[in-house]
Amino acid sequence: MSTDDTFSGAKTAYIDYYTYVKTAMEDKDIGKTRALSLMTKADETRGKTVGMNIREEAGGKVFETEEAAKTIVEMAKGIGGIDEILEQGPQKVVTLTRFGKCPVYEAAREVGMDDGTIEEMCRAGALCFLNSVASQLNPALSYRLKAFRSGEAGGCVEEIAMNP
Repeated sequence: MSTDDTFSGAKTAYIDYYTYVKTAMEDKDIGKTRALSLMTKADETRGKTVGMNIREEAGGKVFETEEAAKTIVEMAKGIGGIDEILEQGPQKVVTLTRFGKCPVYEAAREVGMDDGTIEEMCRAGALCFLNSVASQLNPALSYRLKAFRSGEAGGCVEEIAMNP
């Protein structure tokens, strides 16, 4: 399967998911705050499970920063995302997801979400998932967004780093 096919499949799955999330956000009984809170809870739980499974498959070892980042970048390829490594070292790895290469963003735009809502959703969902994965690979690691849709960088800049 090509990267384009993988991206297209992931985008389709995320369209279904974000249609549901958008509906929940617009529901007067649920609303945006509660919908995002539920998204965070679900993605943190899912990330913890994925991270624990990866670590178990690796014999329980604690991943160093660069190895954890490589593992997460490979996971992104599995959903058609292509993260480029901008900076790499033992304390942190900085990655870039270029415009047009993120199935999460593209799906959210397709269901009519604006950039502000998408950023809130990414912070509440995908980034919580990735942070949970990283912390399972090594409790001293965190995953965070450095810049959302940076015009200068040409996409979203993210970082996996040792906690201060």
